[in-house]
Amino acid sequence: MTRVRAAVRWFVRGGPPRWLVAIAFLLVLGMYCTNDDMGGNPAAPRGDGEYRPVLARGDGHMMYLMARSTALDLDWNFDNDLAGFGDPWNQPRGPNGHKVIPHPIGPPLLWTPLVWTAAGLAELRNLLGADIPSHGYTEWHQRFVFLSSVLAAWAAIAIAMLVARTLAGGRWAPAYAGVCGLLGTALTYYATYMPSYGHALDTLACAGFLGYWAITIGRTDAWRWLALGALLGAAMLIRMQDLGLGIVVALEAAVTAVRALRARTPRLALRAVLGGAFVLVVALVVFSPQLVYWKVTYGGFFAAPQGGAYTRLGSPMILELLYSARNGWFSTHPLAYAGVLGLFALPRKSWLAAAGLLLAVALQVYLNSSIFDYWGMASFGNRRLCSMTLPVVVGLAALLWRGGRLVARWPRVPRVTWHVVAVAMLAPFVAWNLWRTTDFKAGRPAPDGLEPSCCDKLPKRFARPLRNIYARIGNPFQFPANLVFALRHDVGIQRWDHAVGNYPVLPPSNLLFENKLAGQKGRWRLGYPLAEPYLIGKWSGPHDADRPFRWTLDRKVRALVPNLMPNDQHVTIWLAPGGTRRVTVKWDGHVVFDGELAPRWNAIGFTLHGHTVGEHELTIESELGPLLPMLPPAEGKPWPEPKWPVGVALGTVDFELLR
Repeated sequence: MTRVRAAVRWFVRGGPPRWLVAIAFLLVLGMYCTNDDMGGNPAAPRGDGEYRPVLARGDGHMMYLMARSTALDLDWNFDNDLAGFGDPWNQPRGPNGHKVIPHPIGPPLLWTPLVWTAAGLAELRNLLGADIPSHGYTEWHQRFVFLSSVLAAWAAIAIAMLVARTLAGGRWAPAYAGVCGLLGTALTYYATYMPSYGHALDTLACAGFLGYWAITIGRTDAWRWLALGALLGAAMLIRMQDLGLGIVVALEAAVTAVRALRARTPRLALRAVLGGAFVLVVALVVFSPQLVYWKVTYGGFFAAPQGGAYTRLGSPMILELLYSARNGWFSTHPLAYAGVLGLFALPRKSWLAAAGLLLAVALQVYLNSSIFDYWGMASFGNRRLCSMTLPVVVGLAALLWRGGRLVARWPRVPRVTWHVVAVAMLAPFVAWNLWRTTDFKAGRPAPDGLEPSCCDKLPKRFARPLRNIYARIGNPFQFPANLVFALRHDVGIQRWDHAVGNYPVLPPSNLLFENKLAGQKGRWRLGYPLAEPYLIGKWSGPHDADRPFRWTLDRKVRALVPNLMPNDQHVTIWLAPGGTRRVTVKWDGHVVFDGELAPRWNAIGFTLHGHTVGEHELTIESELGPLLPMLPPAEGKPWPEPKWPVGVALGTVDFELLR
């Protein structure tokens, strides 16, 4: 009772900043508790082999089966789990002949004691007549287990606010920043409507490591190195890429060593270097359950399924990950953009923490942009960067703290006025995020494809003025990527928003993991409807002869052809003569064909070695004229008579991976 009273006094004494954060916490809890996500027939019993999600969907379904098998079957043989509760993606089999699930073992291990607790409570309820199935795939079990995502989000935000207050100061700035981090980023969705994914847990793990590092900078005792190693290893169990967070320890060790050597204290330099190495050793020890899991399921301690062609460290797509309309981190969640920039606003005394957090963000952006599906497949924003919530909150707090110092120069203006200004600036982004989050309630999937940001999904009262702004400057939260793209390809600044994120070749994930991509094909359908965002210059609309195509209507036209695969590829461009037979074809400015086309369709083929990712340009140069007498297409369908002089007809651009 004494502790309860102390907690109440602590809460009351915290005043409005603490109360505001508490309201945000309760809102997240309410969203979680009111989310009804029963896939298929909600009354149908689970366990008959059909994939009928309860609260766990997609990757969350797979990780929950891992937790269920660990807790109730006491093994990592998922044959019975997938056969009983659904195998929507037909999981491959490992070397031992059993079905494998490639997800990290960290979240299932954390959920295992919760599954045990839920199962025990279910037995007690059954004694009172509840009739909860004992197989564990029920709403009772999952509602109890996935509450951990809400609690993890709370804890992560609390840690982030503590760090913000330590590094920047103030009471209101960390509170506002914490609310924005909880309600204005992808964390909102993954703590409430998609809690079966491990991203809220990842947010907490990364916040714990980065937060402890930031507030203990300067200490060189062994207990600190031990704690940092344990926290880093725990984060790696949630997501292996979190190993990159160790760069903050490397930075601190390097700075400490340089200072020590300048001060002629080599022992201190050696202590810093050995301390950093000790952190790595401890992290690997804590990470060892993942190695054991790989050994059991894949036959090797280092047989990580995310290898092969899934991760391409030499071909990052950083601008796309940050600014693309296909789940770009900054373009979807502008508060994250502001938070990262805000790290530059931390006070000078916190320069090392600011540098470390910026390095951590930069490395996580790089690592995640090197993943094949940098957009995260079905994802609300860039879900994998929930891990960077602490730097975002700290950066937002730093911006608000700087703003507070600035307005303090006008003491005659009431303080409440500046609070109104701050709320007016932040609230629209929080409200927008909450509104978008509710679109994906009750199991509705988050977006996977390219969705231009303006302005179909906005309320009508806001759509018109925002369209006017968009028509002039594009989406400001896609800057500078949209400007670089516009200058490079000589197009409008809005074109980035409509064009970047679609790709002709998308191999299945199992072939990526196994690096068996030779022979995979794709087609870029420039002659089809809806290809307009990729056409530059004067083109006709789509026509149809024996296949869809477009006429070129200028002596020089261009088309954007994106590429996701950094592999050698054979390219085939399908052209037919129109007003001329003579044509020059260029790829990124290099001539790949210069000659006359035969009647009907011509396959213009060439091979690209070491093809780079990103957008490429196809250029077609030809004279214009009336339609030449030609043989009909292969199926005997006549060519449509153009109304204007035309050059040549373009059908598709086909790709085949050579390795």
